[in-house]
This record gives sequence, C-alpha cells and structure tokens, in this order.
Amino acid sequence: MFPAWLSRVLSYGESVLAESPSLPPEERPRVLETLRSAFEQHALDLAGPPIAFDSEAAVRSAVVLARACWRFLEADEENPSSLDLDVEPSSPSAHLSVDVTFRFLPAVYRRSRMREPELGLTAELDQLLRRWPLSGVLADLEGEPTTPPEFGGHCGLQLLYAERLVATGRPGWVPKCGPAREWVERVYQERAKPMPAPCPKEEASV
Repeated sequence: MFPAWLSRVLSYGESVLAESPSLPPEERPRVLETLRSAFEQHALDLAGPPIAFDSEAAVRSAVVLARACWRFLEADEENPSSLDLDVEPSSPSAHLSVDVTFRFLPAVYRRSRMREPELGLTAELDQLLRRWPLSGVLADLEGEPTTPPEFGGHCGLQLLYAERLVATGRPGWVPKCGPAREWVERVYQERAKPMPAPCPKEEASV
C-alpha cells in the first residue's frame, strides 16, 4: 500500500517496494494526512513567516519519489514511468511541500549514478533536482540549479538552503546576489568555513 511505503520513507528513509507504485483514490486521504503531518514537523524549526501546505505539490512529489525508487529497482528504461512533477517551483509553499519527500531524492540519484551514469533515470533526476534547489542542494551535482534559489524571498527557506549548501560546498549552487547570497555568506562565516571558489565559467564571465 502506498501509505505504508510513504510512512516508512518518512520515518526511516527506507523505500521497500514489491511492485510498481500507484496511488489509488481511496488511499489519497491517508497519504495526504501523512504528508501534512510531515510538513508541519518539517516546518517547525523554519524561520520567517508561516508557510501554507501545498497538498497537490506534496502528493505529486511523493508519487514521483516512489516511481524513481521503483525505476531504480527495476531499471526498465524501455517503459519507464513518468517523473514529470507538473508543479511549478514558484512559491515557498511549493518548495517546502515538495521538499518533504524530495529531500530523499538525492540518495536515489547517487545510487543511480553509481550504477549507470548515463542511465535515463540519472538524467531525469538530475533535471528534477536542479529544478527544485532546496532538495537539489543536498545532491552531488556540479554546475548550478535551473531555478534560482530565491524561494519567493522567504528568509527561512533561504537560510535552510544555506545550511544545506555548507555540507556540499558546490560553487555553482552559491546564489550570485541578493538576500539568498547574504544568508549563504552568513552561514559560512558562522561555521568558520571559506566560501566555495567560483567555477571557471563564473570566473571567465566576471
């Protein structure tokens, strides 16, 4: 059952699937309740204004995570299930609601890349994580995100992003300017760590 799979992922970070995942309508209320509870817990330590729960974004991202886990297990690239989230990263609500499950996606990406760097799953996860930088910053990704890590100007999300960036230190993921950049500089200073050196492409453009 999808709710049991989701609870295990959120509680233990483990994905156990015996068959291709699906979310039937009758299971959606229970899944939504689980995601809402996880969102509220996730937002407890977040600074700044309260963020509303985006139920559609949360459910869709949970389904995408389940499909990504199944595709890694099956490695069926002839008939892959879609990882199209069909949600725009345009609001703090969407970013934080998606992150409830997408924060586990970098682990799937890492294992997929280790097994087969050129596999279609790896490329799709690369694109997804760059599009959702709050979760993508946790991944071992060179280059930069395709969505600027501004998060609708929400200071709490910018701070959370900065705290996660310290762990990976990817130069391309450092915001180039604005409040998001200031949060990154502040966190690096507080942790007594040097800012990541700009990548050669950035140096050449200065």
